[in-house]
Amino acid sequence: MRHCNSVFCACDIWFLLDKENHTKRKLYLASCPICNKEMALYSCVIDGEKVFEKYYYSNGARKIKERLKKEVASTMLGFKNKYKMPFGFIYGKNQEIKRKGKTIEIRQYACDFWGNKVLVKKIKDE
Repeated sequence: MRHCNSVFCACDIWFLLDKENHTKRKLYLASCPICNKEMALYSCVIDGEKVFEKYYYSNGARKIKERLKKEVASTMLGFKNKYKMPFGFIYGKNQEIKRKGKTIEIRQYACDFWGNKVLVKKIKDE
């Protein structure tokens, strides 16, 4: 999302139920890091080919949230809270633990793109 000449990510994404001609409906929610203005971006695909996007700010964002609250199928924050273990596409992350400039341990984690991670293995360096 873009506002006040800065680009930033949405705080939450609402996945909305499909309607007759409107599919892949999403509502991206965020607040501008510079002016703290509440923002919303509504996006959907019309008739399977045309992408529609519209930005809402301040009061408009609050109104669209209230109007679309009943049509929410799932949310990204709800997904993060629901799954504590890594889910979906999983990648590995190595973290070195150093003491006095020397690596004493390497920890290997399994992570996903929703911030969930679990410790898989510890490798001790001596």
